[in-house]
Order: sequence, then C-alpha cells, then structure tokens
Amino acid sequence: MQIKLIADNYKELAFTDQLPGVLANYLIPGASAVTASGDFGHVLFQQLQHDGIFIRLQHFIMNRACTFTMQEFEPLLKLRFHLINHIQYHIEGLGNLVFYEQAYNLLYFPFQNHRVNFQNAGVYFSIDIHYPVYVLSQMLPPLVLMNDFQKKVIHQQPAMLTPVNQVASRSLLTQVYQLMQAGKRSATSLQARSQALLIACIENISEQPVWEPVTLSMNEAQAIYQAKMRMQQDLKQAWTLKELTQLTGLNDYKLKTGFQQLYQSSPADYLRDARMEKAWYLLSGKKYSVSQVAEEVGYTNLSAFSKAFKKYFNITARERSKEQIE
Repeated sequence: MQIKLIADNYKELAFTDQLPGVLANYLIPGASAVTASGDFGHVLFQQLQHDGIFIRLQHFIMNRACTFTMQEFEPLLKLRFHLINHIQYHIEGLGNLVFYEQAYNLLYFPFQNHRVNFQNAGVYFSIDIHYPVYVLSQMLPPLVLMNDFQKKVIHQQPAMLTPVNQVASRSLLTQVYQLMQAGKRSATSLQARSQALLIACIENISEQPVWEPVTLSMNEAQAIYQAKMRMQQDLKQAWTLKELTQLTGLNDYKLKTGFQQLYQSSPADYLRDARMEKAWYLLSGKKYSVSQVAEEVGYTNLSAFSKAFKKYFNITARERSKEQIE
C-alpha cells in the first residue's frame, strides 16, 4: 500500500504483513493487510480493489492518546465512513475535522499529508472507498449539491461535499458492511457495490441533508460512545435514562440530544435496535430457540419479544429461526 505513517515521536512506522494474533478478529476476508505496532498499540490497514476502485479499512487499536501524520502519494477522491469511536483529522485546506461514529462524507485530497489525532485509548475504525475522479461526471446523478464540489476537484482544491459530516442511516451502514464482505465474492461485485454505495450516499444527502454540526465536546461524545458500548455489551439489562446519566455524568437533555446527534436515535430506541439486530443474528441457523434468544436480548416475556420482533422485521421470530445462516 502506498502510504506512510509517522508517529508522534517523529518516527516512521515500519509496516509488515506478519500480523500479531491480537488482530485476528479485525481481518476482512479477501483483503490484503499490513500492520505496524509500537507502545501506542497497533495500526492495521487492509485493502480490497478492482478496476480503479479500492477500499481501505483502517483499524487503530490504541493504548494511549496519540497523533499520527499520514502521507499518501497521489490525489484522492474518497467516500469516508467512520464506524467505531470518534476521531479528529487536520487536513490541509479543510482544517480540523471531527468524524463522529457513524459519520460520513465525500472528500477530495489533492495534498498528501494530514494528521490523525486520538484523544483516548480504545479501538477506532474507518473505511475509505477511493474512486477515480471521472465517476463524478460519468456515473453520478446530476445533482445541484455536486456543482461546487466538482469545480474544486477540477481545480485540484481540497473539498468536502457537505460542510457538516452526515450521519449514516442503518440502511447505509448495512451497505457498508456488505461492501466489506465483497472480497469474498467477485471483483465485479466489489465495483458494483462501491458505485451503488456512492450513489446511495449522494441521494441520501440530497434528500435528507444534515446541516447542523454536532454541538458536543469530544469528552461528551466519548461519554455517549461509552454508554452506547455498555448497552451493547449488556442487552439483558433494562437500561434507564437515570442509569445512563449516572454512567456518563451527563444530564438528561445532553444525553438525549447527544444520542440524537450522533446516532439519530434516542437511547431507548438505540437499545431496542441493538436488541432486535442481535436477535435477528442469533435466530438464524437454528442454533438457539426463540425463548433463548428472547432472554439473551433482555426480554423476560416471550410474548412481548415475539410481538416486538414481528413489528420490527415484519416476519415472526420462528420464521427467522428457520432461515439459513447468512
């Protein structure tokens, strides 16, 4: 991969394709992978590519706060999704950018250097889909919102499609995760899914743009991220707003508005979605009974779980349990 990473001690990281076992759970089938390690933790870059489109998956498993300078070797048109945790970039010509979890934007970098800042230890994950510049004129719908962006790209000026990073809907996130698995399929599938995702993102921005920036501080965003992680880790618990405010140190208003800004959801709706998504996964393949799954995702009443599942997915839990593993 044509990329250079310089750590905050001004030393260039030495990449290798010999991966430590701790990174095994982050590997994507079909992707080439390189890693670098140090006292900061581990960096893992993976790549899938076909016919001018390539996808880079970037995991940072950090032991401490750290800043990297990233150097690339050609102008880049990229659709960036930040999927885990919150991250800060400084990009020449665009200034300081914060990508909160589930944020995305279309970017053009004519310059090769930018800084990446991690304020806390933890796992960070983003995915960049790189496209040839010609896709802007040949493959995308003629939308007004593209005009200024295209002019800057033509003049090789740094550009963001929207001044505020957008929040990915669940349908967009599903497409992103399906794209990550495209390496197991044909190269044609990778290209088709990449182009379909770009069109879906631009149409989503055109129809439902987010114009108001996130008003949370990074510390507040980190607290909400930790609350979300705790809920995901213990779906059996009936999390209340009071418990979450005690956990985060945020008041009711900040917690609710923060969840809405970061995840376009209330805490209660986020918990419901997480429970239903895990139930959907656990029910496939006949490994668990419906009652076992209900208990695993926090329902003590089987009838209540069955009604909630049917309302959410429009099929019954028993019908889902008869389907094959996806």
